[in-house]
Amino acid sequence: MHNATEWASWSEYRNRENLTVDLPRGGDCPCAFFFPADYKVGMTNLGFHYIYRVLRELGVAAERFFTSPVPYRSVERDTLLERFPLVLGSISYETGVYEFARWLAGGNISPSRKLRRDILVGAGGAVTYINPLSLSAICDFIVLGDGVLAARFMAETLRAGLPREKMLAALAEHPSIYVPSIHERGTHSLYNARDGITRGFGRGTWTTPLAAFGDTLLLELQRGCVRGCRFCTLAYCFGAKGTRDLNLVKRDIEEANDRCDFSKVGLVTPEAGDYADLDELLEFAEHLGKGVSFASLRIEGLSERMVRALSGFGRRLLTVAPESGDDELRKRCGKRFTNGDLIEKLKMAEKCGARSVKMYFMFGLPGETDGQLLSISKLCARVREETGLVVIAAASPFVPKPGTPWAEEVFDGERKLKLKCSLISKSFGMPGVKLQFGSVKESCLEYAISWAGVNASEHIANTAASGVSYRKLESLSDKGTFYTEFERLGLRGLQN
Repeated sequence: MHNATEWASWSEYRNRENLTVDLPRGGDCPCAFFFPADYKVGMTNLGFHYIYRVLRELGVAAERFFTSPVPYRSVERDTLLERFPLVLGSISYETGVYEFARWLAGGNISPSRKLRRDILVGAGGAVTYINPLSLSAICDFIVLGDGVLAARFMAETLRAGLPREKMLAALAEHPSIYVPSIHERGTHSLYNARDGITRGFGRGTWTTPLAAFGDTLLLELQRGCVRGCRFCTLAYCFGAKGTRDLNLVKRDIEEANDRCDFSKVGLVTPEAGDYADLDELLEFAEHLGKGVSFASLRIEGLSERMVRALSGFGRRLLTVAPESGDDELRKRCGKRFTNGDLIEKLKMAEKCGARSVKMYFMFGLPGETDGQLLSISKLCARVREETGLVVIAAASPFVPKPGTPWAEEVFDGERKLKLKCSLISKSFGMPGVKLQFGSVKESCLEYAISWAGVNASEHIANTAASGVSYRKLESLSDKGTFYTEFERLGLRGLQN
């Protein structure tokens, strides 16, 4: 447990940050704005950039906090967490719910909303599209869906200086702000606000070489997905697909380039190959001397132009997601390309300058056989042999999520997943091929929080200081209770 009062400074990090937009220096309603990861990871999250920016523009004195390297002092001024009457969490993943509760406890703030009297705690982020109930015992209020759409109402309410209970009652008036202490009393109309990417936000708020992607300007191209992979929340929980106009994207690059130095543009989109004006955008970035990186590459859309844009600025590693080494199982997942298609695309990529490929796989998929598990190593060996690329296989457990077509499928659990890890590991060993596993324990926690209702959320809140057992959470997080609570609270159908 960190000492919440120990002295350390963010000065080195501040000195290497560059703002890409003008922001007010002052503001009222001091707000600790937290991302449940270390600085280098948190600073790659575009949603975190957006909400910080809009809070500051609306007069909220937001200051950033991360889990490390200085967890309880703000990046902006090294201000102690204890000096903030308002804490907001930006929670992207289920395990972030657990980290948020742990961080609050480490900062001497009760993770349980029922035990707090002075400090107000709220949260939003991608996890609220899937399961806001997981935060219900921790947060006094939860912003559902796209936080930017509710930000003005939230900021004006928070700055009004109302007593605590009146403040919560006022926040509950917004149909996309869930106030557990109020909404648990009866059924209300709540909805997950979604933006078709029409608003004026499109680029990151900062660039810094200390972020995980280096001094990259984050740039949003598209939102939403039409492919409908059966395991993925993107197409089923996050609303319709939207695309930003090329002229707006170019303007973002030019304005940021006039303000600060950055070496490359990071294209944030479910699939860069789907962007109709991608070639023109790549030419524009190259004309300015900027490299390009892609958040996601799908085999179907991978082109020579995209690979050359990466390799021309020294990026020799591609990332793709076959999910399985078996064509039939991959098709059941919702991906239509074959192993042969994958090999042909990677041969092209090698000729265009790629030297290695990271391939993401899942295990524990519905109906999976041992032979299909072993197909992962067979595909990796074939890619290595036929393309010459160094292969990194990253295998993670399948976790069924609310709102997806595979929501009702069985999660294998720790024992079975570890046996499958062992089976996969024994099939590897070829030169030029590396195997990495995602944490089975973390996947078990992810599953438990994905289906956590009010009782499971209370367990997280009440035991955050000592650590939460995912086995206990799994026993509290049954799907029947989850759906019942969604319906009782007026949240049923939130994902649809």
